[in-house]
Amino acid sequence: MYTVVFTSILPVCLLLALGAALCRSGFLPDTFFTQMNRLGFWLLLPSLLFCTIIKSPDTASAAGLHVALLLCASSVLVTGVGWLAARGLGLASGSTRALMQAAMRGNLAYTALPVLIYAFGEGSEAAAVAAFALAPTIPFYNVLAVAILTQPGGQRRGHLTRALTAVLRNPLIIGCVLGLLIRRSGASLPAGLFNAVDALGRAALPCALLALGAGLTPDRMRASFRPALAATALKLLAMPAVGYALTCAAGVTGDARLIALLYLASPCAVTSYVMADQMGADKDLAGSAIVLSTLFCLPVMALILIVFGQ
Repeated sequence: MYTVVFTSILPVCLLLALGAALCRSGFLPDTFFTQMNRLGFWLLLPSLLFCTIIKSPDTASAAGLHVALLLCASSVLVTGVGWLAARGLGLASGSTRALMQAAMRGNLAYTALPVLIYAFGEGSEAAAVAAFALAPTIPFYNVLAVAILTQPGGQRRGHLTRALTAVLRNPLIIGCVLGLLIRRSGASLPAGLFNAVDALGRAALPCALLALGAGLTPDRMRASFRPALAATALKLLAMPAVGYALTCAAGVTGDARLIALLYLASPCAVTSYVMADQMGADKDLAGSAIVLSTLFCLPVMALILIVFGQ
């Protein structure tokens, strides 16, 4: 299992570090990584999910749904714990809402998915289960984030409408849905077309990690450090602990439990900064939590692989 940890965590560390080094040295400008992140979100990652689902065995869809339910239930429970933590820290309303979102919303596709694919193999059933789990979880995270971030007395309905519209336009969801539709229909893509899409998908993980590493700026950690550290602890420690308790209660074991725990140990989602800014929450706290949790998530994931890996 130590070999699996080495082969799955080390590539993620190296690519994050390379992205940070390329950006800090000025070898590549910030705009390059911004555009590469956009390319990954709109084209590369959807291609990866699309091809993974098409190639997956039939048993992967049911297991993926079970993992998604565990992720959603854990998020709701940790949201409540985040509210209690914010009360204990005496945070204002905007900071409370930012902390709660950071505690529950993980960066699944950009951090946890690469670790899972490197650990299990791109064509494995476990990788397919991980891809299926994203389809219901990402929309749930968006809706729950809007419910958390809406100011008291604010126009929740309008925010929810925009969130649902964003979900329908989310390229990761579109990639999953298209893959599911082709699987259900029994159709098959021409080999040349599928190979082209598959080649795009293979570029997704390194591009996503390089762009994520380039965004890890130390300046973001200086703002709201104490509440951001609390949000990081909730995201990386409390969330997997809650998930483990739920897997024990539900009798979930093996690869499905490991997938769920690695997803739950993913860092705060990068989009939490954007949503906090747009909805009047504490964007500085959100940014600090993203950086801190991204830096500390990989040791936690390594420990999960050692303890729960087979």
